[in-house]
This record gives sequence, C-alpha cells and structure tokens, in this order.
Amino acid sequence: MKPSILDPRSKLVLVGVAMVLLMAFSLVTFQMISLGILILYVFCLRLYRLWFNYLKGLSVAVLCFFLIAWLAFDLRTGMVSGFRLVNLGTVFFLFFQTTPPEILSNALLKMGCPYPFTFVLSGSMQFIPTLIRHARNIRDAQRSRGIPIDGGIRSLLYFPAFAGPLLIQSFKFADELAEAMEARGFGTSGRTLRHEPRFKRVDWIVVLGSLIGFFILLLSRIFLS
Repeated sequence: MKPSILDPRSKLVLVGVAMVLLMAFSLVTFQMISLGILILYVFCLRLYRLWFNYLKGLSVAVLCFFLIAWLAFDLRTGMVSGFRLVNLGTVFFLFFQTTPPEILSNALLKMGCPYPFTFVLSGSMQFIPTLIRHARNIRDAQRSRGIPIDGGIRSLLYFPAFAGPLLIQSFKFADELAEAMEARGFGTSGRTLRHEPRFKRVDWIVVLGSLIGFFILLLSRIFLS
C-alpha cells in the first residue's frame, strides 16, 4: 500500500467530488479525459500492476454495462457507461490503495462515526485478504489430493471439500478475534488514538480546490445545457 501525504478526510472530500462530477457529466470526452488523469496518477504512484489486475476483475461488469446501455439507448451512452464505471472503480482503487485501514478508521472516529462501525470497516479491509489466503491454501491442498475444484460443472460435486474447511477456519478466526477484542476492552469509553489525524495546509488546499472546481464545472454544465 502506497503512503499518502493527505489526510483521509480530505481524500474523502476529493472522492465525493469526483463521484458527483463523473455521474453528472455524460460526455465521452469528459470521461476519457478523467480516465487519462486517473491513469497518470496510477503510474505516478507505480500502482499500474495492481490496477491492471483490478481491471481484469472489473472487465466483465464494464462490458455488461456497455452492452446494456448500447442496446437500450445508443453507442454514445454505452461508451459513457463503460468509461464511467472504469473511472469510478479507479477512484476507489486509488483511495483504498493509498489509505491504510487503521488511518481511515482513526479519521472516521474524528468525524464522529461510532467506533463499532469504524472497526467493522477497517476489519473487513484487513481480514478479507487473510480469508482469501486461507481459501487459496485450501484450494492448493485439495488439488494436491486430486480433488478437482478448479472450476466447471464437475467441481460443484466437490464444492463441500472446499467450503467445509474454509467455513471451519473462518469460524475459528472469528472466535479468536472476538476473544482478542474482549481482552482489549472493545467498546469501553475513554478510547484514545495512537496516531491522531490532523489537517495540514495541503489538506485544506485540496478540499478548497476540490470544492471550487466542483462548483465551476457544475455551473458550466448548467449554463451549457
């Protein structure tokens, strides 16, 4: 995960502005320019390999959006829908790749969000990769035993050989996590933050610049429409 000099709260404002603008503008040129800016940012952060892998998983959804919008409306709408989904996915990809879960959780606490909510959010970001690693280990272990769970209709017959151990490990992991949370006084009052997020000058510049750019582009769309 690449570090970021921005506070998560300022990045949340930036993400919100980007989402609204990407949804508000239905011009192919705007979506293409936005994608070019995002790709430049991805390459500046040297996240292009992770981004390409991310696009592989997103490609089916993008193709479906494109085909549905094309068949239901026209080609231009299909292109806008496809580019828009890629842009929105890239925005969230950059946000989560540059924001560690614990820092995001601390920022949400400073914004007044309840601690259980922030814990569930940061915990899902941290522990889902752990469960994915468990699933891969189980798949490799069952493969070494000659159980065909690589895909296809035949693998459905052997799905319990994969789902059973994964569920057992997940329940065991959840039980250990609950015991650790109880031992550390989860939910008690008077909790302090080890790394307290603070707004810096660059964060105020990003927030003000995002809001100014948002109103300028929104007003230009209103007057040009």
